[in-house]
Amino acid sequence: MAHRDEIIRYCDERLRSAAFQDVAVNGLQVSGRVQINRLAVAVSTSRMTLMEAANWRADALLVHHGLLWGGKLGPITGVFADRLRLLFENEMNLIAYHLPLDGHPEIGNCARLCIASGYMPAGRFAKVGAEPLGIVGEWPQGHTLDDLVGTLADLTDREPTVVGMDDGQRLIERAGFLTGSGYSAVQEAAEAGCQALVTGDIRESTMAEARELGISVIAAGHEATERLGVQALAAELAAKFGIATQFIDDPNPI
Repeated sequence: MAHRDEIIRYCDERLRSAAFQDVAVNGLQVSGRVQINRLAVAVSTSRMTLMEAANWRADALLVHHGLLWGGKLGPITGVFADRLRLLFENEMNLIAYHLPLDGHPEIGNCARLCIASGYMPAGRFAKVGAEPLGIVGEWPQGHTLDDLVGTLADLTDREPTVVGMDDGQRLIERAGFLTGSGYSAVQEAAEAGCQALVTGDIRESTMAEARELGISVIAAGHEATERLGVQALAAELAAKFGIATQFIDDPNPI
């Protein structure tokens, strides 16, 4: 069992949360029990993940996508109120880390997906403020595009969408990884020498932009590309504080 504030202090320092210019509230979002023995983790806060955490008797739910975004809190109605009610009824803490959990060079979503895909981190791109989020991965032998897409399909349990340069035998020796909605960094990935950008979701204009830049863009799912960071952080917390952790999977086709 560990004190909630010690866990949050560790996460804040490990993820350097104060360094990021974020629209989300990072750290404790909703206060519950002070002592934590069971920590559930998930990508996003929803009724499903909250109910699963409560059924497991979690003292806290740690997520990538929390409930508090921007400066506007109210009105507290509808789905927002229902989710808060579940937290309060179960005396469960809600802890969230958004950009700090994308951008960490070791346990961040981008870094973990890069390594899981067979690449070695070799650089950074896609800054928000002063902090880079994306990871440039290298593999001198290279995956073919088809191999990389197949690896990502296995990792995410879904078939990725490929736009831009779509030759399956194209050799990808250098790939940029920017999980979630990373489509806006296509040009930055190309300027970093990447033959492919691996991200979560794309917009309509991404196809033409990628084709004109000569880069492949692989959209492997917003939620699906952001599962590894919370799991890596949970493993560290379990080892350091001796608490039980459980990942709650809530697959999303987007």
